[in-house]
Amino acid sequence: MSKYPSHQHFAASLPRVQLVMRVVFYLPHDHAVVAPILRRVLDIYLDFIGLGGGSLTSGEDSDITEDTFPLTPEFWEEVQRHLAKPRFEYLDDMDQDSYWFRRLTKRNFDTWVILKGGDSEPDGYEFSFESRLPWREPSSEYSVLSVTLPMRFLEVAGPEKAHDLAQSLADRLPFATGHAGLSLSFTRGKSKLLPLLKDQLARHPGWAIPVTRLWHQEKRIDGIHWLNFLGPAMLETIGGTQALRSHLRHPETTVQELTGGRALISLGPAPLAGDTKLGETLPAYRELARLLEPWLLPFARFNTWDGYTEEETRHWWRRFLEPPPAPVSNPLDG
Repeated sequence: MSKYPSHQHFAASLPRVQLVMRVVFYLPHDHAVVAPILRRVLDIYLDFIGLGGGSLTSGEDSDITEDTFPLTPEFWEEVQRHLAKPRFEYLDDMDQDSYWFRRLTKRNFDTWVILKGGDSEPDGYEFSFESRLPWREPSSEYSVLSVTLPMRFLEVAGPEKAHDLAQSLADRLPFATGHAGLSLSFTRGKSKLLPLLKDQLARHPGWAIPVTRLWHQEKRIDGIHWLNFLGPAMLETIGGTQALRSHLRHPETTVQELTGGRALISLGPAPLAGDTKLGETLPAYRELARLLEPWLLPFARFNTWDGYTEEETRHWWRRFLEPPPAPVSNPLDG
């Protein structure tokens, strides 16, 4: 079984689409709660990407400047200060006619820092933290921490190192849920590029499309991925690690208990793209999807992509629950 499709499936014809491994954690906390650990989380990411020869070279933070900026020592210091110390108290205490109250509620986030690698174009390394607005009554939205690794990292350092990175971050973050797996990354023009990917997305179900905004998840799971992290509340709702182990029988699936009443479900030693034309339908992913279906984020009509019908988007959203297409050829035929 091939682990990853050839880069020609996307990058050769659509250079603005990158193939990456994405690690995402949904945090049910304001910036102030996670601020003490964000510098350490960033340092962990930097240490890991150094193993593959990666680095971060530019940043985006609208509270520093509206333009992308190079990560010079001066900008690094300001970015790290923004991560380590939230700028805003509860919005309830602000004058609703003030500039910052209007700006924050319009943009719907407290802090959003994006750090990227690459010189003239992004190279697939990215660190992003977006925090929800701080209200005295906790919001149902989540703050989101996301990092990416380019495919060459998996080729150079191996999927074991990618697994170690995800788990190292999970060990320090107070997450509700999280995941790691293969994902598309759009340097620009996502809405125009997605209609050109219908065949590839249907053929390779292991590739995910990243969520672009904070979610009102309410004990929901953002899809099925290579690595699936469950926080205490979600794990308890599902029935604990024993319930998971009793229902997940695929030989490559493992359920690992983490500290703090959390768990990690791994679907094999490496992330898989699958290839439905060759009959590679990712059965471990399908088995987990069937078990977690009551807690998966439901398809919402407003998520219909430009250039797709509602039914096409819904089918992709539920791709591990819908019957797989019949293979065009048998991989055992050579």
